[in-house]
Amino acid sequence: MILFYLITTLSYFTQKGNLMPLLKQGILISIEGIDGSGKSTLLKNLSAIFYQNNYDLVITKEPGDTPLGKKIRDIIVQMSDISCSTKAEFLLFATDRAQHFHEIIIPALNSNKLIISDRLADSSLAYQGYGRELDIEQIQSINHWAMNNVKPHLTIFVQIPVTIALKRISERSKELWSFEKEELLKKIAHGFEKMYKNRSNVIIIDGTQSSEYLTTKTYMKIETWIHKNNLLL
Repeated sequence: MILFYLITTLSYFTQKGNLMPLLKQGILISIEGIDGSGKSTLLKNLSAIFYQNNYDLVITKEPGDTPLGKKIRDIIVQMSDISCSTKAEFLLFATDRAQHFHEIIIPALNSNKLIISDRLADSSLAYQGYGRELDIEQIQSINHWAMNNVKPHLTIFVQIPVTIALKRISERSKELWSFEKEELLKKIAHGFEKMYKNRSNVIIIDGTQSSEYLTTKTYMKIETWIHKNNLLL
């Protein structure tokens, strides 16, 4: 019911009739934020609306959206049980990212699809750079190489206080990842905020709002950005 309401109330953004909106080029959008921000729920809700409006859409994520990536994600999930240096941790994410771009993102961009990803390279800058205190420039250099110098056209940053994010995480009733600790999340949140302070291709969304509000506002902003940049045929 909620998604139906969102789709119908946003109908003035849709194309005439049931024609698929055709893009002039592939568009890559990333959704970023700390754990517990609500970005994964936002992506799920957004995908329903874009599919309803007949976009040629690819929904993806990092890590773990390729066969190789799934193996890497399994290793990352188990890192609390094995010894893993911070450099090795980042390189696992970079390996996943290289395969992700090779297998999913670059082919989709070449086919003029709309791609929305739950996390991309900025997560490594925030988590391993600002959080784990690895060299930022080195991370950026490896990311650029892994991504074939492809960057997101637009980033949605779901901003939320760490205390609220941790409360949400604890309510999931599951074992915490190594990243889901208060002091580390504070450093990661600061990293995101510093990165996005003066970035013109970033839309900052208040993650404390309801999922309905977040979905509506984000969808409207993405559609407005697409039309403003004249990206539809």
